[in-house]
Amino acid sequence: MYRGPIIDSDVHHTWRSDEEIIEYLPKRWREFVFLPGDGRRNSIHPSGLSYPHPRGVNKRLDTYPPAGGPPGSDYATLRKQLLDPFRIEAAILDFDVGMNAALTNPYFAHAVVQAINDWTVDCWLDGIDDPRVYGAVLVPSQLPDEAAKEIRRVGKHPKIAEALLTWNGLGKPFGHPLYHPIYDACQEMGLPVAIHGQGGEVSGGVAATAAGGNPNSRLEFHTLLLQPTMHHLASFLVHGVFEKFPRLKLLIIETGVVWVPWLMWSLDRHYRLLRHESDLIRRLPSEYFREHVRLTTQPLEVTPHADQLLELLESFGGMEDILCFASDYPHWDADSPKYISSRLPQSWLPKVYYENARELYGLSSVITAETTVN
Repeated sequence: MYRGPIIDSDVHHTWRSDEEIIEYLPKRWREFVFLPGDGRRNSIHPSGLSYPHPRGVNKRLDTYPPAGGPPGSDYATLRKQLLDPFRIEAAILDFDVGMNAALTNPYFAHAVVQAINDWTVDCWLDGIDDPRVYGAVLVPSQLPDEAAKEIRRVGKHPKIAEALLTWNGLGKPFGHPLYHPIYDACQEMGLPVAIHGQGGEVSGGVAATAAGGNPNSRLEFHTLLLQPTMHHLASFLVHGVFEKFPRLKLLIIETGVVWVPWLMWSLDRHYRLLRHESDLIRRLPSEYFREHVRLTTQPLEVTPHADQLLELLESFGGMEDILCFASDYPHWDADSPKYISSRLPQSWLPKVYYENARELYGLSSVITAETTVN
């Protein structure tokens, strides 16, 4: 059992009701939300396909706060269930899941994202006296120049750990040059970019979360969530994001890990023949990947035999330097910190649970107790 410190790279927080966010909107947009007449209002969430969970909800039932509100909205419950029972030294709050950045009107989306960022700072980072709680800048990616300003504005806060990209409102992979002002700002502020799984294109108010047409069931949807993120990563490499921004780091959240060897081997193989289309890819794609990209452990794929996952990861090599622990609390398939100890080699655990994320986020080590594996 690993007994050392833990950094949790994916904890989902949210508000008790939309009114908490609407209060932070400028007057113009509050009037836009509250339609005159019969009490109807415009939503601060993008429309899209709904994939009902077979069990009714996609959160653990025990994470509903005793005083009411949705899972992830109550610090006391989060502390009792996650922060205190384990040696959590930092928990990165990643919203649930910040899809508001893909609202159809990009100016409204920008205003809502700013409101969400201000709410997070006031209610969680400044409003809670707990040094373990860190946050993310939710990025209004449809307006990249404005997004860069938002990153510079909110990223000054000492407890902002990353810039978070979620649903893709412009319909272009996130490596596209259109988004590069965002990465310039992240590099300037010393913040890694995080892409959360489900980063699919939103077009005409519908989220396209998989290639070949939209899924028709949650089984398809949940299984295929990795597809958009694989494309985003490939575009980061092919468009030379890491050549233009050599200090930039990228964290891929909640997308699994077994696809990595195939994608990197394929990109490396084709690079030698097809690299001429881009003069900003000057090394093997896998070299950029190893230097700049990290992945969260949740969800580690469940293989038919316990040793198959490790066999695949070791065939690629170096994954102990790439994986960062994530619980995905409070979702139904969240991973207990104890779970990873049963899936990965004991020698990997200090890096996976702590060191890789500490380096990624630029957190100073505050650990004085032993970090051994027993």
